[in-house]
Amino acid sequence: MLFQSEHQKSAEGVDTIIGPTVSVEGNFKGEGNIIVEGEVKGSLKTKGYLKATESSNIMANITAGSAEIAGQLVGNVKIKDNLDIKESAVVQGDIETGMITVAYGAVVNGNLKMKGGAQEKTGEAVAEEGGKN
Repeated sequence: MLFQSEHQKSAEGVDTIIGPTVSVEGNFKGEGNIIVEGEVKGSLKTKGYLKATESSNIMANITAGSAEIAGQLVGNVKIKDNLDIKESAVVQGDIETGMITVAYGAVVNGNLKMKGGAQEKTGEAVAEEGGKN
């Protein structure tokens, strides 16, 4: 199901493309899907899907609904749902996400915090067991 939802997001269309020869500096904010092929400095926020291709060079904090990173990224990353880090990616910064996939060969330097999932369920189970004693 995860792959279906990502496919559906990418099939919805792209609102913004930052081409390979484009450099954006400042606070970039959007609601829809974004593809970054060029350079971004500052911050990048979208409620939609963010795809940073192999040619991307991002020096920004990122907030997105879901994301795929294949290029260079220096900055903190906060992704609501799924983050997919491709084998060509180099990520320097802290990551907070619901789910993550890191391909063999990717470079990631920073702290990882995952919200939801098994960690919360384990915490709830421990809390319930603690309350029974």
